[in-house]
Amino acid sequence: MKILVISGFLGAGKTTFIKTLAEKTNKDFVVLENDYGQTDIDGAVLRSCTDLKVYKLAEGCVCCTMKQDFATSILTIANTLDPEYLVVEPTGVAKLSNILANIQKIQYERIALLKPLTILDANTFDECLQRFGEIYTDQIDVASRIVVSKAEGADWNDLDDLQELERKIRDRNKDAE
Repeated sequence: MKILVISGFLGAGKTTFIKTLAEKTNKDFVVLENDYGQTDIDGAVLRSCTDLKVYKLAEGCVCCTMKQDFATSILTIANTLDPEYLVVEPTGVAKLSNILANIQKIQYERIALLKPLTILDANTFDECLQRFGEIYTDQIDVASRIVVSKAEGADWNDLDDLQELERKIRDRNKDAE
């Protein structure tokens, strides 16, 4: 089973990206959702729009308080469903580095971690950087791939603005695709 972690801050578009990934790739994969609160909004959206199997871990964060439940859930999915791919959508307030470290502890020949992806909302980038510091920068610093969403907003019509955003991202993570 190959694991793809799709991180991103609250409202960046992780669920929309996963929905589109399912529609465009026609791959059969399982999604493991982590909602910090009790509400399963993202899982409900995915279930209503796709045929994906969606599993939920709620009321905590898989990068810290629920890391044992997270590891157990991954192993259970691998051993019972044995999907080719598992897409993990952590809560937006999770530290990507902790999630990856947790998965690396349970990797073996049947579980492989793919390059993680972070989705950033172009319209809230500066605000999130200032308000959420370490959590937000961790998602940028650790990602192998970064997708900028919502760049079509009114504030981003100028190519110079988008190039400035790319520069800010590259200042944090020079190696990300």
